[in-house]
Amino acid sequence: MLFLATHAHNSSDCPYIRREGKSMIKRIFSDENMKRHRIRIVGAYVSCPKSSGEEHRNIFIVQADNAAAVTKFFGPMSVDLRNVTPFGEVLKTL
Repeated sequence: MLFLATHAHNSSDCPYIRREGKSMIKRIFSDENMKRHRIRIVGAYVSCPKSSGEEHRNIFIVQADNAAAVTKFFGPMSVDLRNVTPFGEVLKTL
C-alpha cells in the first residue's frame, strides 16, 4: 500500500537547528528503522531548512503493509496520513 505522510512544524522548531533534532532525523530515517518497520520511502520532499517562512512542510510517499506501520515508523513526528493510489491507475478506470 502507498501512503502520503505530511508533517509540518514552525521554522523555529525545526529539528535541523538542534543537535538532538538532527540525531532524531538520522535515527528515524535510518535503513535499520525502515527495515524494522517494513516500510520504503518512495519519495520525500521538504521545504526546510531552505525555507525561512513561518512553517516548514515535509511530504513523504511511503510504501508499507498498513497505516499503523507508517505511524510507528515516524515515531515522535506527527504526520497526517492518507492512503493513496497512483494517478495512472485511477486513469485506467475512467
